[in-house]
Amino acid sequence: MSFMARQSSVSERSPVVFSVIIPTLNEEKYIGRCLAALAEQTLPSDRFDVIVVDNGSTDRTLEVISECSSIIRTTVLRKAKCNISEARDAAAGLAKGSFLVFLDADCLVPPNWLKVALNLLRRGDGGVIGAFYTIPETSTWVAKAWYGDMAKSRSGPVSYVPSGTLFIDRSVFHKLGGFDPAIQTSEDFEFCQRVAAAGYEVLSYPELSVLHLGTPQTIQAFYKKQRWHGSGVRTVFGRNMFGRGFVKTIIYTVCMSMGLLLTAFGLPVALITGNALAVALPLGFVLLISLSMALKGAIGRNNPSLVLPLTLLFTVYGVARSVSLLGLVGRRDRRVAMAQSHAAAAD
Repeated sequence: MSFMARQSSVSERSPVVFSVIIPTLNEEKYIGRCLAALAEQTLPSDRFDVIVVDNGSTDRTLEVISECSSIIRTTVLRKAKCNISEARDAAAGLAKGSFLVFLDADCLVPPNWLKVALNLLRRGDGGVIGAFYTIPETSTWVAKAWYGDMAKSRSGPVSYVPSGTLFIDRSVFHKLGGFDPAIQTSEDFEFCQRVAAAGYEVLSYPELSVLHLGTPQTIQAFYKKQRWHGSGVRTVFGRNMFGRGFVKTIIYTVCMSMGLLLTAFGLPVALITGNALAVALPLGFVLLISLSMALKGAIGRNNPSLVLPLTLLFTVYGVARSVSLLGLVGRRDRRVAMAQSHAAAAD
């Protein structure tokens, strides 16, 4: 289809332009701030509504949402024991807005967020627009090295935008089947791949970035997040091994997995034979892969000081993704997957 043929049109008199969908699970720490930020939108409040789909919170999440009812109208949909794709799809089924907006509970939006998005969507083709996250100013070196300038550097056509700040025409969303309920994580990546395959645009605009309060700040949190996302990539890759969007990630993960497995096998050999090369060579291979990725990232961001921290983080990333690729996810992770852990699933 041509650009003009598919260009979305939203009437200035349309009662509800946006339906903002927020999945929650024990989000009492963040949901109040998230809703308060939405209440400060420069777009008139009658032009958007908010649908919170709760996955069975046992803390004060629902109480906090109720307390915010005086500043912003919110519909609460209770849908326990589902994954995040099912939660978002359920809320989308109730939405009345011309456009669906997917936002995470641990994100704070700028005051002109919806108004800027409306102008961008009018020029679009009904596909996906969004942005990558901005990190808190008090972030640690882990967050700064990995996510620091991601929102600004990823602009224009992209392979995906995270579902924590994703806009799409409601009719297009339903036409494409929404998020895949069989996928527990990386559902945003898989959905954007289908959007692109259908001939629509997937565009990132830095001005639509939101502050992600849940950005991983420690090595442990970063590892858990990458391991969690890796399980989703493994599922999607199993369906479409030759999809362009997965090639780089899979090649990197396979190479890292080989290096790590050889290192694990080489360790007892080195202890028995006294030949340190049995473990040094495969370990060096792992570090070399991480270093090459770190150098590429540091050069691309014009920041040589990132080489060392990125080398460490790419190593952790490789280990996490390898664990996922090999299916070595523990029972606790599977329980969290069934319960739709928002904290682990957030991008």
